[in-house]
Amino acid sequence: MFRRATVVVLALLAATAARAHPEIDDALARLSAQLAAAPDDAALYLARGELYAKHAEWPLAEANYLRAAELSPRLPRLDLAHGALALATGQFADARAFLDRALSATPDDPTALILRARTLAQLRLPTAALADYAVALRLLPSPAPELYLERAALFASPADALSSLDEAIARLGPILTLHLRALALEISLARTDAALARLDQLAAVSENPALYLKRRGDLLAFAGRPAEARAAYARALSAIAALPAWLAQSPEIARLSAELTPLATTAP
Repeated sequence: MFRRATVVVLALLAATAARAHPEIDDALARLSAQLAAAPDDAALYLARGELYAKHAEWPLAEANYLRAAELSPRLPRLDLAHGALALATGQFADARAFLDRALSATPDDPTALILRARTLAQLRLPTAALADYAVALRLLPSPAPELYLERAALFASPADALSSLDEAIARLGPILTLHLRALALEISLARTDAALARLDQLAAVSENPALYLKRRGDLLAFAGRPAEARAAYARALSAIAALPAWLAQSPEIARLSAELTPLATTAP
């Protein structure tokens, strides 16, 4: 009777979700057809739960995972899916338990390691989270820059966070988000010359280097180096003059040019 009740609940929830997310109708229809032919296939319930989780239909995802667990408690990926769901819904202790179990079966699964790292960070266990990030990043052939940003945020020392970001830049290339975070850390550490060098790198690869040259001038002015600041502002104006007319005349660039003009000629 419990199994029949579970199936009824799943059917009712599925109808609600289909109305809420018409874009998943086709995929749900295929899975539902397969489940009609094989109602005891735990892998199909897991797949449907993952589809619901992808669209943030948490109750539906959990119901499908529970049904999969009834049918096959040791189904591969089930603990991982349950852990991801628990993390997404703020059940961090449960997420850790599921992900610990998933990793006991497949310790080199980078997805499980990343999810557990995020869970440990939420549980305020940064050292353990950093260890999981380190292993996951070694395993991934091409990690997303966001993973390095997540890891950098966990370091207690800004210098360690900066080293982590430089490692990411050396591996992934001059990615803007990494450079901008590293720049903020350089400034927070009062490493003016290092921050200036990073701004030069950003200006060199930017389609609109005037923005970074302006920041260079601001940083130099703050550091009490007015002559160098004026030179940076003048370079920013020159960069604007070299832009295509349609871009140089845009409201944003026009405002920047108006702001730069007195700064390039007057001591900050």
